[in-house]
Amino acid sequence: MLHNIPLKILVGMAVFLLAVLLGIGLGTDFGRKGKPQVQALETSISDALLLNKTLKKVLNVHKEITPRNPKADTNAVGEIWLVPNGMSIPNYMLRAAREIERCKGTIHLMKEIRNGRAALLKYEGEQGIYPLTEIRIIDSLWQPNSSKLAVVLAVRERNKLLNNKPEILDRLNFTYNLLIPSSRPELLEAGKKLNVNIIPWIPMESSENIYSVEKKYQIPLGLANEKELAKRLEKILKQYDNPSGFAAFNGEDFLVHPASMEMLGNTLLSKKMWFWDLSKRGIASLSPMECLKKELRCRKDYLDIESEEQIKKTLRTARTYGSAVLLFELTEKSIALLEKLPDMAEKQGTRLTLAEEVF
Repeated sequence: MLHNIPLKILVGMAVFLLAVLLGIGLGTDFGRKGKPQVQALETSISDALLLNKTLKKVLNVHKEITPRNPKADTNAVGEIWLVPNGMSIPNYMLRAAREIERCKGTIHLMKEIRNGRAALLKYEGEQGIYPLTEIRIIDSLWQPNSSKLAVVLAVRERNKLLNNKPEILDRLNFTYNLLIPSSRPELLEAGKKLNVNIIPWIPMESSENIYSVEKKYQIPLGLANEKELAKRLEKILKQYDNPSGFAAFNGEDFLVHPASMEMLGNTLLSKKMWFWDLSKRGIASLSPMECLKKELRCRKDYLDIESEEQIKKTLRTARTYGSAVLLFELTEKSIALLEKLPDMAEKQGTRLTLAEEVF
């Protein structure tokens, strides 16, 4: 039959069949040879290859500057990254180190310069060594929410301000926390009317001179077991609205007693609560290191003397470490000082928040 088909048509059919066969070949043999190469290229594009890009994103780089003739000196800065104020250079360095480590890069140089207003960074990724980079803070741009600050006002046993002049607290137009003794239900009720975050302040056994009503409510030494301790804590904490933690009021004897602190630590762990020691002698039997080992959230502080200098110091702490607590006694003086705090905090990107976010 083929001899009846014109030659032109046969040639055309042959060309068509050859094209089809080549197409099949590209989809099979050639495809099997070429396709893995494409896949290998795609899978090799990891975060490490994009280290320079991801690092800028993590550091929130606002602007990049390339100095003139950076190649003239191998030790000269090749790039300058301008980053917002509101976070300290050590914090920026920590973020950079974490990102480089995450992307399996290597740090060759990292140090502060310009009196802590900038840092030098030399690092290497899979693409090779990146140029010496200067990370420089610019004062005209502030990074919001780069740190947190919890303001806590302690209501002492004989505080008259909360009961007699609660309206004075309306002057604090920001998020703050009240620390109220569990042995003073009248102060607790006054605090609840303000619709603020209240931290339970629980008395614990102490040889210090305290009011008799506190002795009546305190958690004593010599409890039989954790079940008894938990029962006593639940009885006290039910006065509050589902607190995620509490502070120790006095308690110098309880808080250095190993057996009592062992029970307290286990109880806190089982209830997933944080603990705040405000006693004079501190948590010798449950140090911050022990808390870390036991995966507990606990901290140690003292009541600060109300002053503008203390506010500035705490703001610096928040900027350096990312979080801080400002603890003042509830007085008219402290309220007058704290009225300026929101503006001061906003200027450095610090957010005023609940205590539990810092603890």
